[in-house]
Amino acid sequence: NTVNFGYRSFNGDVDLHTQQVTVTKQESAQTFSCRAFLNIPYGLPGRSEAHVNLTVPGITYAKPNPPKNVSWTRVNDSSVKAAWQSNYDNAARKYWKQIYADQCVGLNGGTQGAWGLVKALNWDALNYSYTGLKANARYQFRVAAQNPGGVSDHVYSGYIYTTPAAPVAVNAVKLSEQSVRVTVDASKSYVHGIRLRRRVNGGEWADITGGTPGATAEGWLPDINGIQNVTWTDTAAPAGQVQYAALVGRPVYGDDNSKTTLFSDWTYSNTIQTAVAPSAPTILNPTQNGAYVVNQPMTVAWKPNHPDGSAQSAAQVEVTDPSDVTVIEEQTTNTSYQRTPKSCGSYRIRVRTKGIHADWGAWSNYVTFTVAKYPNISINKPSGTITATPFTVAWTVADDTGVSSQTLIIQSDGVEKYRKTMDGSTRSLSIGASQYLPNNNSTLTITLVVRGGSGLESSTSVVRDVDWPDPAEPMAAIESNNDYAALVIVSFGVPEEGQSETVSASVIRVMPDGSEVLIASNLLDQQLAVDPIPPLNTDFHYRVVAYSAMGTTIARMVDARIESGFGVLNFGTDAGQTLLLGYNNTVSHKRSHSTSEFHFARGDGANALPSSYELDQLDSTVSVTGVWEWDQALWLRILSLADGYPYAWYREPSGLRVYVKAEQSVSVDIADKKNISYSADLTQLTWEEPVL
Repeated sequence: NTVNFGYRSFNGDVDLHTQQVTVTKQESAQTFSCRAFLNIPYGLPGRSEAHVNLTVPGITYAKPNPPKNVSWTRVNDSSVKAAWQSNYDNAARKYWKQIYADQCVGLNGGTQGAWGLVKALNWDALNYSYTGLKANARYQFRVAAQNPGGVSDHVYSGYIYTTPAAPVAVNAVKLSEQSVRVTVDASKSYVHGIRLRRRVNGGEWADITGGTPGATAEGWLPDINGIQNVTWTDTAAPAGQVQYAALVGRPVYGDDNSKTTLFSDWTYSNTIQTAVAPSAPTILNPTQNGAYVVNQPMTVAWKPNHPDGSAQSAAQVEVTDPSDVTVIEEQTTNTSYQRTPKSCGSYRIRVRTKGIHADWGAWSNYVTFTVAKYPNISINKPSGTITATPFTVAWTVADDTGVSSQTLIIQSDGVEKYRKTMDGSTRSLSIGASQYLPNNNSTLTITLVVRGGSGLESSTSVVRDVDWPDPAEPMAAIESNNDYAALVIVSFGVPEEGQSETVSASVIRVMPDGSEVLIASNLLDQQLAVDPIPPLNTDFHYRVVAYSAMGTTIARMVDARIESGFGVLNFGTDAGQTLLLGYNNTVSHKRSHSTSEFHFARGDGANALPSSYELDQLDSTVSVTGVWEWDQALWLRILSLADGYPYAWYREPSGLRVYVKAEQSVSVDIADKKNISYSADLTQLTWEEPVL
């Protein structure tokens, strides 16, 4: 705020000026700056200033009053609505800034959790709906007002419950002819009351009456508020098949039965009968016709069958051994125990039990089983390293009960490679290459599994190495034909002691530069391999490789040279069509390298020649000619080759071999039938081998 007092003459007087300013207090303290200015415009002009800072404290609020007339109403299992009336007092500085709505919850019969803020509401809110609530829970709510002076006292609800869970279990046990003990486990619910019903022989359900403790109207058990595990005794149980059912009752608002009460679903008990002797039990072990090992503990186990629901109080196990000696072995509440058979042979066993009834129950059916020794196995062959195929696995077996089946398993590096199941009489097995051929230098685990006549199984294993011998060294004869192809005739070597039979061979051409090409494989003895494009007038080799049935190999290098005075063109994907260039054969070669030239400024005034850079691109051409005496068949054959094949292999007497695109010309004087003249322009391509 600014106030101007206008022009005044002070004449040396002291003059006091005042200005009143009103400010509004707020929740927090405020600081104000006050300034005064004195301005003299005439005479001795000048300006003077004075200022002072003033702090105005914030409003001091009092702790607010809590909401009044607060109520909580259950809407459903997931919602409760709270409502209240305002109770603020602004004159006493007890105004409301916010309303806090809190809750705490217990779940599934457990203890109550901690308080937590659910919602901070505006000061003028008069209700709030708690949502997202859960069934089978116990809630408590509270509200309070808040301002800078603090939080009011809280207003608390009582406990508010949602629909309880059904009892976890209902168990019925017959105590006597007319007495049944019913146990209700409601440990997962907030119990206020438990209601029981009963039915007989699958009939209609009816509320219980009497018993201990005495049931009230509609089958409610007395004085069990808060008790989660309840036992009630039916002292007048009817005869027959009896079953019970129980539910949990819970008032919504604390223990107030005058308002809404919620009920769980029913939980049903087992069905029992009045006390009777047990039925025959079921023997679980030993199994019918089972096999067990002599002098080793075995388990005898059974399942009692008590229609009245009572527990086993005693049991008798009758055992008859191979000598037809019978003993009774007594047990109490155990339904299994260990016994050790001392002799081999056939046994039989049966069991009966006793429950709450005074009489023993019926005997079970007999279970017959065998006690024996494990089969005794020994693998005799192979006794050492496996060096030949077929190889034999031989073994011996000793078992007084006989042998019912046998299985031979061979593994290599942990992987099963061979399996054969045989009858009980087999004692050896020959394994040929067609059945299983082990890799050379592998290690085999040979396992025999034997099932005795008793049904007992045992196994034994041996580990054997594989070392196949090499075959005999092969032989080869090399000739050439009229097409200047190489003919390689392969002969198998005769095996000596320690060598394998040869089953096949392959032929590989080895060029002077060391490059290799497979010419033929899987050749038999005395079989021919044809190489259609060997180099001419050049020393090279063929490597002939012999293979045994086991995959071992041996090779022989054979020298080769194909002499020729003519150039040769081979056509077709297999190079099987041949043209021998006739007399007066001429050849010319041309090589052209791709380059790029550039003129650079020299700066000295002289004319600059270009600089050239190689592009690593080569064009190679060959021009060949040939002349033949007139021959109609040859004439037509040359034309057919020119028509049918754009590509060829060219071999010349120098030993050069190139793969080319062929542009062919052929001419003759038809009238005089003079010589046939042939020429071809051959463009060299990237080398390819024929398909053999």
